[in-house]
Amino acid sequence: MSEEIPTADDPEQPGRSGSEREAATEPGNPLGVDRPHETAEDYTLTELLAVTAAHEIADHETAFIGVGMSLMSGVLAKYTHAPNCQLVTESGYIGSVPPGVVQSISDSVLGVDALVATDQCEIFTDNQRGAFDVGIIGAGQIDSRGNTNSTVVIGDQSYDRPKVRLPGSGGSNDIMTSCGRTVVMMRQKRRAFTTDVDYTTAPGHLEYPGHREELGFVGNGPCAVITDMAVFGFDDDGEMLLESTHPDVSVDDVHDEVQWELRVADDVGTTREPTRAEVAMLRTIDPADVVLRGTDYVYEVGFEEWSETVLEHWRRLQPIQDE
Repeated sequence: MSEEIPTADDPEQPGRSGSEREAATEPGNPLGVDRPHETAEDYTLTELLAVTAAHEIADHETAFIGVGMSLMSGVLAKYTHAPNCQLVTESGYIGSVPPGVVQSISDSVLGVDALVATDQCEIFTDNQRGAFDVGIIGAGQIDSRGNTNSTVVIGDQSYDRPKVRLPGSGGSNDIMTSCGRTVVMMRQKRRAFTTDVDYTTAPGHLEYPGHREELGFVGNGPCAVITDMAVFGFDDDGEMLLESTHPDVSVDDVHDEVQWELRVADDVGTTREPTRAEVAMLRTIDPADVVLRGTDYVYEVGFEEWSETVLEHWRRLQPIQDE
């Protein structure tokens, strides 16, 4: 962890210093980090994924997010390159500015400074009307057309007695069906990038071009798949297209983890690496490393210590919110 990047362990006062405040006038650098646009020296893979997903959210868009990585990406976008985007959570908040990660979609912290506080039914009804521009979901399996499975891996067994029972749809079916476009985040494993998903939880580009339109779906389906190895888009046929690989990952490496004949862009490149400003912001959003490093910190300390840690980093963000 760089000594020059403000982090969860930064001993400085949570409010910004005068020099930080001056530096923070530069776009995309609200924490006032030195050399904010340079590539971070010590970012983690999780931080790379969070930043990559954040850049799928454009300014002035409405983003339907969950918890965990999608929340991190949404909040990062809000505090950096997309200050006018509006975050929506399925618990009923629109336009909120959460100070950091939470443990549950029902956590009231998600409602901080919300423009609207309604309920889950209203949020999903608005989604079905096509009110939201982009959504972020996870999945256990995916096929070449972006159809995802987060329900069950059947294998050679049955739906009632499957090989693996997955967490279920959550909001993924609604998001994939009705959001303007959907970003899928998942691990790159050959068994997960399969020719046929065991169960279609969320419909991607289904079986052929135009299939979604025939069924009257409001949303345009998956636009990107972000994994721990690469970033994929979709071509005009609705087939997944390899667009970039992460640093130190080759196209052949990705091919080995896909069951079908993968389409590769002519100009496939290297995934953009996080900047110093983006890494600093992520570590402020997740001061207990619950998402970034999957720690059990929140369960290992008392409530008072946890709340003080979160509050300290929240204070670093409050001047940004006030401005």
